Amino acid sequence: MTKEKTLFAMDLTAMMAVEELSRETNQPQEKVLLDFMESNTAKMLYDDSTKLWWDGPSVAAEEFKNQKAN
Repeated sequence: MTKEKTLFAMDLTAMMAVEELSRETNQPQEKVLLDFMESNTAKMLYDDSTKLWWDGPSVAAEEFKNQKAN
């Protein structure tokens, strides 16, 4: 997979995770997006060696929720 396609998949995973988190928390997507992108979860998502983006948006959303809980 090209680097461009990988980055697109990461971006898509992030946006879908943010949409899911926004629905669950009834918070605006803009706020959730800012929180998400500043998190360790986002760092993991955009680090290709972790392959978090392979697991999909629900896993990324769960990872973010677990991080916020700790």
